[in-house]
Amino acid sequence: MGKLISVLYILLFCSYLFAGDAELMKEAKTAFSKKSYGEAIKKFTKYTEQVPSQGEAYMYLGYIYEYKKDYPRSIANFRKSAELELSKEQRKTVLLKLALFFNYHQDWNLAAAYSSRYLKINPGNEEMQKIYNRAVGNRGNPNSSTSYIAPVKQETKPEIKKEELVRMEPVKKIQESKPQPIKTDEAYEQVLAEQPNNEEVRWDYVLNLFEDKKYEKAESQLNYLIEKFPGRTRYHYKLGIVKLRQDDPKTAIVSFERAKKNPFSKDTNVFLYYVFLNEGLAYQKLNDLAKAESSYLEAFKQLPKDTPLIALTRLNQQKPNFEACVSYADKALTMTQDSAEVHMFRFICLFELNKRTPKFETSYSKYKQAIESNSDKSKMGFEKLSPGYLKLARKLLEENQWEKADLYFSKLESDPVISTSREYLFYRGKNYFVGKRYDDSLTYLQKIEGSAAAFYLMARIYSKKFDLTKVKENFKKGADLKPEYWTFDVLEKDFKEVWRDPSFQEFLSKKGLESGNSPKLDSTPTTQSSPPSPSMSSR
Repeated sequence: MGKLISVLYILLFCSYLFAGDAELMKEAKTAFSKKSYGEAIKKFTKYTEQVPSQGEAYMYLGYIYEYKKDYPRSIANFRKSAELELSKEQRKTVLLKLALFFNYHQDWNLAAAYSSRYLKINPGNEEMQKIYNRAVGNRGNPNSSTSYIAPVKQETKPEIKKEELVRMEPVKKIQESKPQPIKTDEAYEQVLAEQPNNEEVRWDYVLNLFEDKKYEKAESQLNYLIEKFPGRTRYHYKLGIVKLRQDDPKTAIVSFERAKKNPFSKDTNVFLYYVFLNEGLAYQKLNDLAKAESSYLEAFKQLPKDTPLIALTRLNQQKPNFEACVSYADKALTMTQDSAEVHMFRFICLFELNKRTPKFETSYSKYKQAIESNSDKSKMGFEKLSPGYLKLARKLLEENQWEKADLYFSKLESDPVISTSREYLFYRGKNYFVGKRYDDSLTYLQKIEGSAAAFYLMARIYSKKFDLTKVKENFKKGADLKPEYWTFDVLEKDFKEVWRDPSFQEFLSKKGLESGNSPKLDSTPTTQSSPPSPSMSSR
């Protein structure tokens, strides 16, 4: 009985402590919201002593010192909070601040570390991926401007002692005395004219030129660095990226091969991951798809991430190898479930395979939702998701949403390859047929040569116009290519306007007087290999 009472007493005491901690946090946040920062610091600091495993109080201390422009203490508290318990959103915010800070100060090791941790939580953030890529490319040559910032030690007392303030003062002076970052090309050129052997400044100039898309200047500076330091693999790698941006994949591959010969000793797999990934892109631009696939697979071996899988999905859609495309898309979606791009490629490839499975419907829905949400109106967003527009338009046509379908057909008008393809011309013509815009439909269908389906559909249009001569002319052209048209069981429905005309019945019965032995051409206006079904939706 005595033991039971003791246990109950302990539980009650712990409950009292937890309630007290929650109240203390509430008071601290209230003081913070009122901008009573002195009081807030005391309460948040006290909370860190009472609940040392929680990072929220350190996060707020980071905010306070940031507001007070005491950046060393601000970053120190943010770093401490990142190592403790936080909600997902709080952790994202803290890691974002740290990655941006260390990227700005060019502490590449810490910038890489915090951006990498952020990307594990939010892998789709393209700006953070750029920070990570830049940091990894520069790792091994960190700037010392932030070397004074270290995580807060757990045993740190809440009160800041006088000697600690004295010790921090020189740090502040060092920080303030550092030169401002170089911002203009002219400023970089001036520094390099005075210090031509300053490798760090020249490399930073390259990175700035690259970000500003001044690729010719970046190439010139990189060639200078490579001549001086031929063993620096990052210069060869960056030159390869520059040549890719200049649409010179052949020369880019030469640089990537040189970069692979002497990779970084630290994080070699990370470096090689990016080399192989971009090498694959270069081979794909050269239409050497076998080597491109090999490079993407090597990139995945270095780091099993979703990006190489997405590249392999895209590559196999291009080949085309639709089964492999679906397989790689399935693997990629285990890593990035909401990727509109992956869902787009899986939708395209399943459409080509004529597999209307639950996967098909899921990817169609996800892709369509991403497009219609208008979440990315940029040119990059259009280019990334535009390969699926034709199949999306066709699917909407199947659902009799011809006006929506026309929106996506219209988006492809400026593409000289797609807009002149048989598939585009036929299905846009068919879409206008469904919308009863018959003259517009004829404009597209008349551009297709040797298509039985196109001739049949034009015959139906002329039936709507009660032009029997044109009906017979186009029907016969289609039937010469596809003789089974003569005995279609839907003829009465498809040509109801002229069906009762005796001359049309005679035309059908005599199969156009049995004249016309035109050579059979490809009657399928789509990229699929299966023959069109008798239904209107696939002629």
